[in-house]
Amino acid sequence: MDNEVLVKEFRKTIKGIKQEKGPVSLFMLKAFDADIGDWNLIVSAPAYDNLNLKTALTHLITLLNKHLSQASLRKIIQSTILKTSDPFVKEMNQVFKATNTLKYVHSSVISGVYLEKAIIFESHRLLKKQ
Repeated sequence: MDNEVLVKEFRKTIKGIKQEKGPVSLFMLKAFDADIGDWNLIVSAPAYDNLNLKTALTHLITLLNKHLSQASLRKIIQSTILKTSDPFVKEMNQVFKATNTLKYVHSSVISGVYLEKAIIFESHRLLKKQ
């Protein structure tokens, strides 16, 4: 599948999360199997921090079903929601700052996680509300 199609569809998904739940701290695709083109979707947002994992995943999957084609959905092997306080999220947001842009990552290690191939849609620290 063409990454251009994935990118276009995932931008709609991110927009949906932002409209319904607020800001997104990390939204990325990590290659599950780079040769085949299967992906692990990793998402972190403050609104998901306050929900139990089942509720957060249900919300995310509902948005994915709404915005992704069947071909794109088949490429997502795993969906992972991480707390904004997770060490991986913190390090990703420190190393890769991406807002309204894409970053392609090849052969990097972040917080002990090997990223053979990844597409980062959003990655930035969010300001804490006072």
